[in-house]
Amino acid sequence: MQKGSAATAFKQFTSRIMLLAICAVLSDTVFAIEAGQYYYFISDKCAAKGPQTPEERGAVTPDVMLFEVVPAGISDYYVNMNTSALFHYAEDGQENLSSLEAEQAYTAGKSPSKDSLRKDGNAIHHDFMLQREAIDLKTLIGTLNGFSQLQSDKGYFFKKIVGLSDQNAKFKAITRVRLSDMGYDKRMMLTSYTSDYFRLDEQGNTPDTPFITVDHGAALRSSLHETNSPYAVFTKNSVCGEKWEPGLPQL
Repeated sequence: MQKGSAATAFKQFTSRIMLLAICAVLSDTVFAIEAGQYYYFISDKCAAKGPQTPEERGAVTPDVMLFEVVPAGISDYYVNMNTSALFHYAEDGQENLSSLEAEQAYTAGKSPSKDSLRKDGNAIHHDFMLQREAIDLKTLIGTLNGFSQLQSDKGYFFKKIVGLSDQNAKFKAITRVRLSDMGYDKRMMLTSYTSDYFRLDEQGNTPDTPFITVDHGAALRSSLHETNSPYAVFTKNSVCGEKWEPGLPQL
C-alpha cells in the first residue's frame, strides 16, 4: 500500500472512532440522570399542582424523600429507595427491600408519551433491576410476611399461598424500579416499584402472568396524603420527585 492511501485509510479509521465516541457521549447525555435525592412534591405526572407559594406548598406537602440516584461510572447509576416511607411494612420487610439494592443492573430507553415535554414526544425511562432470582415457597412466605401489614394485603397473600397444592413450588422473584424523565427540570417520576413472583414449571420456565405481584410504589403513594385530601388523586398511579438542592430548605 502506498503512503498516501495508508494515510487516508488511517484518517478514515480515526474519523470513525471519533464519530463513535461522539455518538456514545451524546447517547449518555440523552439518558443522563441528575444524581441526588428526590423529594415528593404535588404534581400530575411531574406537572406542578396545588399551591405554588413556598409557604402554602410547604403546609400541604409531606416531607418525604422518595429515592436517591447515585452515579456509578460515566453512564451508570444506582437507585436507593426510601423504604422507610413504606409505613405499613414491617421493619424486616423494609430491610429486605433495601438489601436488594446492593447489586442492581441499570438500563435506559425511551418511548412516546403524551405527557412528555420533550420535542420528540418521548419519555426517557431509567430501569433498575434489583432482584432476579429463584426462591422456594418458604422464602416467598417469609418475604411476603414482611411486606404490607394491612389486612386487605395480608388476606390477598394468604389466599394465594393457601391455594397452592405443591409445597415444593419454586418461584422467580423479580424486583425492579422505573424512573421516568418527562422533560421537567430536576424532576423524575417514580413510574413503578414492584416485586413479581412467577411460579416456575418443571422445566424452570416462567408464565407470562406472575403468581403474586406486590406494588411497593402503590404502598408508598398511599401514605402521602389522607384519602380525603384533594391532592390524593394525583398519587393514584404515579408520583413525582423533585431534586433537593443543597443549601435550599426542603419543603
